[in-house]
Amino acid sequence: MATAAVGFRSRDDHRKRLELEEARKAGLAPAELDEDGKEINPHIPRFMSSAPWYLKADRPSLKHQRKWKLDPNSSKDCKSCVERPCTLGAKWTNKHIAPDEKIEDFELNFDGKRDRWNGYDPASYIQVCNSYEARDEARRKYQKEKQLHNLQGKDGSKVLELQESKEEDEDLEMDEAKVDESNQRDFAKVEKRVRTTGGGSTGTVRNLRI
Repeated sequence: MATAAVGFRSRDDHRKRLELEEARKAGLAPAELDEDGKEINPHIPRFMSSAPWYLKADRPSLKHQRKWKLDPNSSKDCKSCVERPCTLGAKWTNKHIAPDEKIEDFELNFDGKRDRWNGYDPASYIQVCNSYEARDEARRKYQKEKQLHNLQGKDGSKVLELQESKEEDEDLEMDEAKVDESNQRDFAKVEKRVRTTGGGSTGTVRNLRI
């Protein structure tokens, strides 16, 4: 029930007002009229029917619930907003046809359904490969420039001789390591505990493989 902004009421006035509202809801009393002389539905909740205090409404009304300003960006065709949606869709009316999405249908076996790489496109990994190749190429270029810079120093010939001697020493060390490894492979010294009936002495046994 729409009410105006009123001041203080006594307990008796408040009780009479509640009884009048119950009678209007039950249809025993006539409905309240607004400023325009129209009946106000008594079943409207009070938080909707009561006007705010700053409007200073003298008589009950529902004008505070109406939207007075029109949005300039709103649609001018209100029929399309409030009309009931059609029961027939675009498939039968041939209106508002939207492009269909491509849905692929796969018939996979047991293993195919559980393949974690199913649908993977290897072409998507080309960017990663290209980035690593570019990094390796830049690294090789940097190493080459660094070597040229070392060779083109003040004592370039001396540096070159030192590098060659260093490479020869590394080759000799590799050859010696191979020889030592082959000797150990042929003549492996194995420590074994030899037990005898007389008292269990310990000896060294050399494994000679010929």
